[in-house]
Amino acid sequence: MLGYYAVHAPDTARAKDFYHAVLGWTYASDNDYHHIEGSSPAGGIATGEAGIEPWFVVRDIHAATAKARELGGTAEEPEKSNSGWGAHVEDGHGGTLAIWQPADGHTDDNPKCAVGDLFYFVQPVANDDARAFHTTLLGWELTPGTHEGGYNIVDIAPPGGLFVSKAGPTDVYFRVADVDAAAERIRAAGGTAGPTQPNQVGQHAACRDDQGVSFSIGSLRES
Repeated sequence: MLGYYAVHAPDTARAKDFYHAVLGWTYASDNDYHHIEGSSPAGGIATGEAGIEPWFVVRDIHAATAKARELGGTAEEPEKSNSGWGAHVEDGHGGTLAIWQPADGHTDDNPKCAVGDLFYFVQPVANDDARAFHTTLLGWELTPGTHEGGYNIVDIAPPGGLFVSKAGPTDVYFRVADVDAAAERIRAAGGTAGPTQPNQVGQHAACRDDQGVSFSIGSLRES
């Protein structure tokens, strides 16, 4: 499962204002780290090169990093923090993953994925060997998606997919009530938002914040 995500931005104060205006986020701050209050799955804003980094849960970080190397990738030595153990791995084909063995009480097995939350993700990989690396390392089961090269990840929270195209950062989707209205808020806050597009469950749009962080927004069709 995707257990946690961090929005990295050069200017965290500016990022806090942007995402509050766009997604309604409020924060519990500790120095230059800002936990998004009520986020489920949990998320935060931290200083760093512009981007969003999801952390995928593993049961045993040491076994997972050993498995990554066995599969032909590379892996950092795990580091411990108050929230558990974390490490970055590379799949041998240009793709990277952040993996996390949570400490007790630091995971949400049934994330809400409510408005304002991360509610979907797509993991791009370079080729079928990289696809096998991800599925083996993280225990993912895939079913064919609606687009060539696309797959759905079975029984994962939040829901997600994998796309065989080229290695790149995970595309994360934040849930909004109305994509067009949220896109207008993004533009008013200094970001960019692409056209609203339909999908199987609702609508989405590709966006970028005012510091260059890429993300998508999406809404669910009312049943």
